[in-house]
Order: sequence, then structure tokens, then C-alpha cells
Amino acid sequence: MKIIDVQAIPLSIPQKMKFAGSTTGLNTESDGHVLVKVITDEGIVGIGEAWRLTPLAVAAFIHEALKPRLIGADPTCIEALWRKMYEATFRYGRKGMVINAISGVEIALWDILGKSCGQPVYKLLGGACWNRIRAYASLPPYELPEDAAADAGEMAREGYHLVKLHQRDIESVEQTRRAIGDKVELAVDVNGCWTPRRAVTMARRMEEFDVRWLEEPVSPMDDYDGLRFVRERSNIQIAAGENEYTHHGFKIILEKGAVDLLQPDVIKAGGLLCCRKILGMAEAWNLPLIPHSFYYGPGVAATAHFVMANPLSDEMEINTTPLAQDFMYPSFRPEGGKLTVSDKPGLGIEIDEDVVKHHRIDKL
Repeated sequence: MKIIDVQAIPLSIPQKMKFAGSTTGLNTESDGHVLVKVITDEGIVGIGEAWRLTPLAVAAFIHEALKPRLIGADPTCIEALWRKMYEATFRYGRKGMVINAISGVEIALWDILGKSCGQPVYKLLGGACWNRIRAYASLPPYELPEDAAADAGEMAREGYHLVKLHQRDIESVEQTRRAIGDKVELAVDVNGCWTPRRAVTMARRMEEFDVRWLEEPVSPMDDYDGLRFVRERSNIQIAAGENEYTHHGFKIILEKGAVDLLQPDVIKAGGLLCCRKILGMAEAWNLPLIPHSFYYGPGVAATAHFVMANPLSDEMEINTTPLAQDFMYPSFRPEGGKLTVSDKPGLGIEIDEDVVKHHRIDKL
């Protein structure tokens, strides 16, 4: 079996607010998507997804820099192809868009491997550690604390065991804790906005609201000395990793003692192979690992397969703001806060080509 084509399709699909009437929760960065297809001479098509920021640029990079290095190769040689892509793009960068693009292609290769041998990807990753996945509700940012609290309360009633805010104020945290009650867990992601000392102050103020973890509190987000400073002075767990890349990058996080909880992202950090290597590192450092997955497409399916084979946690992130139209089915939307993964070969998903055609933003 040989690769005969690689396609990267940039999309823009608007979100729709499901809960609070306010539109302030919209996060337009989540409208972008990059669908990846790796096509073989045996008719097997692997489906993947690359991280969505600058979708036109990511798609162009896949076509120009990665596709020529994959044509004619055996798609089941995932480790070798990953190294070929990684080493060939050395001068383009070791973080950000380059690794995002490689991740999307790598996910598609796993889909091909599973389809070719008739097995779901999670079995190829080591087999099921769980019967089902506990999804946690990851909310968009809101201007008003009451909007954040209202949506969080709705998520608690839907059966989610944990709600994560993207708020930077104590009032939102306080109102949300009241809205979800004592039995639902609460996490806060501030996306790197404070100095280390300010982060310590804010973490201490959040302690009374029983926050399970505080995510990426320090700016810049790769200031791991600063993160360690906060971690050593906070009674709340410090989490990070969604903006780090490959196992090489996570080695630095671990050596610095920067976090209590690792959060690699399968379509940002390098793909499933990289995340499995990061998982091994988490086991060696005796730290929990819960992946980041704030998107809607094949990356969600890939993350679910990864979690099924993750012995450290049965949890994964779900972006709770639905799209105007889903471009993948099943859409991996939780029921009662839970997800199940089928035993269909590969990722077990199909693409709605009509939706893709309608929302693609490149010139055909």
C-alpha cells in the first residue's frame, strides 16, 4: 500500500450558542478547522485534523512541505514517516504551525493503519483501559460572570462531572461554584495572562472555591520557571501542556517541575505517537495526564481513542459550544457527560462531504 495523495482542506464553520442568550461567549477562533485526507492506492483514505489557527496557512504548509515527502510511502510506517516529516522541516520551526500540520497528517496515518487491519485505533495504542470516557465541559470565554455561571450550571445538569471556565476574574469563579454545586468539579483556564506573582495571588483567592486545577496561569505560557514558582506556592494543581510540542518539549516541562497535570493535545503536540511518548514520561514522573481537545473534528475522535488507552485518566475535554453544522459523524458529542468509542476500524468516523464543500475557504 502506497500514499498517492495528501489533501488539506481549510474550513470555517460558525458556532451557535446553545445555552445562555448572550452572544459574548462566542470564540471566533473556534470557527476554523483543517481537515486532512491521506489517500492510498488501495482505496483506503485516512482522515485527520490539524490545529485550526491560520487554517489556510496550515493547509498550504501540508501541501507544499509535507505532501511531497509522503507520496509513494507506505502509510503504515508511522514512526518512520513522522521522523521524515519532523527532520525535513527543521528549518521551518520546532513548535507551532509546523508541528500542528505534522500532527494532522499523523492522525490520518493511524486511521489508515486501523482500517487496513480492521481494528479501532485505541486497540493499536494498547487496548481499552476504560469502558467509557468522562467528558468534561470546556466553556468559551464570557464577558459577564452570570453568563459563564448560567452555562456552567446547565452543563452540570446535563451530567458533566467537571466544568472548565476560560475566565480571569474571581466573580466568575464564585458564581460558577454556586451554580454547579459542590458535587461537580471546577477548573479554570486563563490562557497565560499573569506574572508569576500575580498568578500566586489569584490562585490563593480561588482556593476557597475548590478549584481542581488552574491552567496556564503565567505569561508567556512557556515560562516554566515561572510556572514552577506558582506551583510551589499554590494549593491548587497547576496544569499546562496544550501549547507545548513533542515529547522533547514536554521533557523541559517535567525537568523544570513546572506542573502537577500534563495536557498534551494530539493535533498540536505531534500526533498520537508523540502523545504516547508523553504518556510514558508522565508515568515515569508519576503525574496525571488529561489531554487538551478544544475542537470539533477528527481530532476529537483521535483524542477519544487516545484516552481509551490512557491508564492515567478516563477524562477528556469537550468544547460545549456546538457548530452550526457538524462536518464529522459520529460527532462525538457526549450524552450525560459520557462518551463511548466504537470498535469500527480506524477512528470510526466519516466526513460529511456536503458540509465540507459548503464551508471550505480555499479556492477550488
